[in-house]
Amino acid sequence: MKYRIGDFTFEICAKEGLEFPEHFQLFQTDAGAETDVVYRLEIVDQLPEIEGECISQRPDIQIFEKDGLESRRLSIVGMPVVYGVYQEISGEEIHCFLHKDFLHMLSADTIFVSLFALEKQMIARQSVILHCSVVKTGNQVMLLSGPSGIGKSTHADLWVKYKNAEVINGDRTLICKKGDQWMSLGWPICGSSEICHNEDYPISRVVFLGQAKENQGRRLSYVEGIKHLISQTTANNWNADFVQKVWQIIEEMAADVPVYEYACNMEKAAVKELEKLLEA
Repeated sequence: MKYRIGDFTFEICAKEGLEFPEHFQLFQTDAGAETDVVYRLEIVDQLPEIEGECISQRPDIQIFEKDGLESRRLSIVGMPVVYGVYQEISGEEIHCFLHKDFLHMLSADTIFVSLFALEKQMIARQSVILHCSVVKTGNQVMLLSGPSGIGKSTHADLWVKYKNAEVINGDRTLICKKGDQWMSLGWPICGSSEICHNEDYPISRVVFLGQAKENQGRRLSYVEGIKHLISQTTANNWNADFVQKVWQIIEEMAADVPVYEYACNMEKAAVKELEKLLEA
C-alpha cells in the first residue's frame, strides 16, 4: 500500500493480512503515485543484529550508524525486551522488523509509526511534528500545546461544547509552511483522544496551556515563543543536522505565528477569557 503524509509519499510492503492502525489508513494514496521511499515490513521470530556504532541510547531506543545510514532498536520504557528494528538500506529503501511476540500491538498507532522513523522524512521536507490538540474554528486551527496531562484535550472539549469548534487531532500535528502560510497537516498519531483527521488548515495561533484557579494569560515574546515551541517539537537530539533544521523552522514560525501562554481552569469562563486574550 502507498501512503502520503505531508509532502512524503511512501510504500509499505508487507505480508497480506497484517492489520495496520485505522488512523494510519486515512493516509492511503493513489496506487500509481510516485514513491520517495519503500519500507519493507517483516514479522520475525528473531530480530536481526545491527552493525555499526551506537551513537545514542535512551530507555526506549538505541541508535546505530554505519556508512551514513541509521538503524534503531526499539523498546517500551520499563520493558527490557526489544520489539522492533529499523534499518536503512539506502536513501530509498528501509527495512523494518517487528518481533512476532508484539504482533498484537501492531494496530497501536505509536508502536506502528515508530517502526518507520517518519520524523526523519518530515524534517527533510521542512516539516516538524508538534505535540498539541488541533482545534478548528472557522477555516483555521488553533494549536493547544503543553506537556502531557496539562489539560489540552479537556480545554479543546470546552471549545467544542461552547464554541462549536471541531478537534482535528487530539495529540499531534505536522507543521510546515506553504507559501506565506503556516499549515497544520494531518498526522496518524492522536493519543488517547482517538480523534484523527487527515485534513490541512492554516494555523491562526498557538496557545501553551497551564493549570490555575483563575484564568490568565499573555502573548509570548519571540524568544519565549521559540522556547515553548521547541519544548513540544519532536527532535532526534543525537542528530545535529536534524536539530538545526528544527530550530530554523521553529524560529521562522515564531516570527510569523502568535504564541501565547494561558493558565486556566476547566470551566466555561476559560474559553471566554482566552477569546478576549486572543482578540486583544
